[in-house]
Amino acid sequence: MASRPSKRIKLDSGQHDVPSASQGSSPDGNLANPASIRAKRAAFLSSISRSISPPGISRSGTTTPQPQNEMKGAVKREATSRSPPSPNHSPKPVHEGSDVPFTDSKSKPASATKLLPSPFRLTTIRDLPPSKNVDSVSLYDILGNPLIKEAWIFNYCFDVDWLMTHFDSDIRSSVKVKILHGSWKNDSLNKIGIDDACRRWPNVEAATAYLPDQFGTHHSKMFVLFTHDDLAQVVIHTANMLEKDWTNMTQAAWLSPMLPLLEVKQVINKSGKIGTGTRFKHDLLAYLAAYGSKTKPLREQLAQFDFRSVRGALVASVPSRMKESAVTQNNAAVDVKLWGYPSLLRALRSILLHQQQTNPSDKQTSTEPPHIVCQISSIATLPQSWLNQFFPVFYSALQSTSSSPPREWEPKHISIIYPTPQNVATSLDGYASGGSIHTKAQSAAHLKQIASLRNSLCQWTKGMTKETRAGRDEAAPHIKTYVCFTSKPTTSHPRPEVKWALLTSANLSQQAWGSLRPKDKEIVVQSYEIGVLVWPELFAENFDAEEAGETDQQQVADGGNGNAVHREPTEKIKMIPVFGKDTPQPQPSHTLDAAVAESSRPETLVGLRVPYDLPLTPYEKGDMPWSPQGVYEQPDRWGRRWPRDFA
Repeated sequence: MASRPSKRIKLDSGQHDVPSASQGSSPDGNLANPASIRAKRAAFLSSISRSISPPGISRSGTTTPQPQNEMKGAVKREATSRSPPSPNHSPKPVHEGSDVPFTDSKSKPASATKLLPSPFRLTTIRDLPPSKNVDSVSLYDILGNPLIKEAWIFNYCFDVDWLMTHFDSDIRSSVKVKILHGSWKNDSLNKIGIDDACRRWPNVEAATAYLPDQFGTHHSKMFVLFTHDDLAQVVIHTANMLEKDWTNMTQAAWLSPMLPLLEVKQVINKSGKIGTGTRFKHDLLAYLAAYGSKTKPLREQLAQFDFRSVRGALVASVPSRMKESAVTQNNAAVDVKLWGYPSLLRALRSILLHQQQTNPSDKQTSTEPPHIVCQISSIATLPQSWLNQFFPVFYSALQSTSSSPPREWEPKHISIIYPTPQNVATSLDGYASGGSIHTKAQSAAHLKQIASLRNSLCQWTKGMTKETRAGRDEAAPHIKTYVCFTSKPTTSHPRPEVKWALLTSANLSQQAWGSLRPKDKEIVVQSYEIGVLVWPELFAENFDAEEAGETDQQQVADGGNGNAVHREPTEKIKMIPVFGKDTPQPQPSHTLDAAVAESSRPETLVGLRVPYDLPLTPYEKGDMPWSPQGVYEQPDRWGRRWPRDFA
């Protein structure tokens, strides 16, 4: 009988073959060959020296280790931690969670349908079943990686002790954490709580963003993470660092791929085309520069990383003043720093011009104008003059120039999703969730504003069509999204395609987006906000290749002269709303028209995980927006009344 193999021999031989119980030290039953053992061990050691982090082009990565018994009532999650898709390398699309590329059987082999998951992900809802949390992401998924060595966390409100429980227990007391917030007043409860927690956590340091205006806030929500295996990740999201924001409120996050270090000799000086990773990095560093010396170490680190796998445009706000002329000129230089709605306007001009160039027939055959859905958790005081500045940016970006006549916004083109008192009362946390949802509905001025918005207001509620339910109607919204559909979602056509989508921290307010001051001919932004804009063409295989031949400045200048040149696209790309999971499924309604179906161009479907049901449910007669300043005697789902039972 062969002697029992040593532990080392079993380990080495098991790297490639798993012996049965009856086998000895080698698969053929003979004694192990020392030379073979050394070769296999060398191969094993070589394999573990490689990075264990998922590559940037992979959607699915390893499951993030979950802290044990650290959060009461935490639910099991089906979704694993994943890196977002890297369109630069076109990840293999999967169908129903398989690892096999999906091909529409009705299409020709040359026209295989690629399915790409949503660039935006909903957060996990604690009190919803796993079936409604498919593909969701939790705070554990973001911060639970034991290889994280440094985390920069930008936000509005913090519970630092609760936040720290989401780091892996092995690194919790050693990971370097830098907190950026805007609570500069010494009597601010947020500042007092942060400073007190920093004394308990020697590895946590806090800094305050400069706010020159008393009405401005530091409302941005972002993680910048660095790992021991020389990778970085940027996460832009909508939740405060508070337990209630990450349990039963609807939130979402955009996660960058894991970003590698730049090669030693690689230098990228150009700003890049809007939508590319090069441009994203340029704009992110410009945003961080607004914090001054407080973020200098972060900027120096990020400058060393390769962002080329990123797809998306950064749309941010910082306290600033911009000349009106820098915004209204169609051929404004792409390197000019723009914030707030001027930043969004510039990006939309680039997107819409590109869409006209690649799909000129869309403009000719469309029978309905695009429809904008603004879904927010706060509506500030909005003068009619500001509404006329802001909303036309969404649906007439190419026409908004210095020579354009003043335009009034058109409610028929805009839907605004904001919950009613009944929507809040029936949510998972009842009226308790209403403290994070703000508008005023008491004074005559407030009521006049509501009346001006009424034709656009829609509820946060369950829709009539089961197939287009997002599964978040019971989770009160703290998320902020702005989506441009090709037409208004209706009962007969509830899933129109998506022209572009923005996930952001910015609500409907002058402080967040900026407002024009005609006397000074300048636009003033008062707050810090950050978001990511995406659109279908980002996910084209040749999106980077186009950058080499033309800059955004050239495109916008040509578009301003009406000289858009048609370019035949190599593939047909559509972005469609998805419900219940991140990856779309090809359906007859999503196949191309007869002419395109006969072409050899492949089709790509990109999902957009929307948080609300389609079609939307408008306010009924007598409905009013939820207001924390209101008094609501109708009991919520827990039998409580507002505000008497919350004193």
